[in-house]
Amino acid sequence: MTSIELKPIAVPLGKDAHHWAEMFAREQATPQKGKQVYLNTLAVCAVHSYLKWLMVETDLTIGDSWEPGLRAIFNIADLVVPNVGKLECRPVLPGEVAFELPMEVSQDRIGYVAVQFNHHLDSVELLGFARAITADTYVEVVRLEQLQPLEALMDTIYSVRSDKLATACAKGDRVASSVNQSEQFLVNLRQWLEGIFERDWQPTELALASGFRHITTLTNSVSRVKEIYLDHHPLLLVVQVTPTDINSVDIRLRLYPGKNGIYLPENLQLVLFDEVGSACMEAQSKKTDSWMELEFSCQQNEMFSVKVVLEGTSLTEKFIV
Repeated sequence: MTSIELKPIAVPLGKDAHHWAEMFAREQATPQKGKQVYLNTLAVCAVHSYLKWLMVETDLTIGDSWEPGLRAIFNIADLVVPNVGKLECRPVLPGEVAFELPMEVSQDRIGYVAVQFNHHLDSVELLGFARAITADTYVEVVRLEQLQPLEALMDTIYSVRSDKLATACAKGDRVASSVNQSEQFLVNLRQWLEGIFERDWQPTELALASGFRHITTLTNSVSRVKEIYLDHHPLLLVVQVTPTDINSVDIRLRLYPGKNGIYLPENLQLVLFDEVGSACMEAQSKKTDSWMELEFSCQQNEMFSVKVVLEGTSLTEKFIV
């Protein structure tokens, strides 16, 4: 069997997550049950935050884990993904090599996310994903070595959602697509290095050549360009990815005027945000700037977003390495 190297994704735990966890834990009859509910609640909040960052809609408060009577009786940590199903968010304590799968969560789940806690409870790591077990099979534990990368979680969400939409359409139902259109804008830069590109990201040579512009491309770099509009101004956003080792890449973001324009709009801002939403780098155009850029490095599975801002109008692109 081929071993799959998992790349955990760190997720900070904010004040709201601890607020819910403390409130739910205080309701329990014993300290042991209180600890169980506390960790389950934090696990659910962490997966909710992760999917929210990826712009996948979740409903935090309608799962069984948010029902006082059910969480008091059962060991549950479910998170509802509308029009898809329930994810089970299972806590993993330091040193553990598997997580428990109680009977009550062995059905009615699309899969399980392993949530690794540290001793300080200020953040967690999402270790990986296990697809739902079959209806006639029950296992008490899932070993961490059996997990799939978190990309399998997104594949499962999209697959289940597509199947449900196809079934509804086949029955003649009038349904609006439940896919949040903004989800389609999460750009996977690791796929670019494998020659897989989103339709709206085009080769840079074609877009830039018409304006007698170019971006220096290293032999192992991959560059693509997307045409965007901001306050009626056409712009070209260029992203260049250069691997530096097996787990990290250098990234260059550059903005040009579109439609053969010569200069960028004055006071145009290009702002970089890290995976927790904190602004960490910024560039702003002057009156005669023909382009501007940001350069930085990322690790595998790291997420970031870039916002283009002009006079109160903005547009955001999200990426994962």
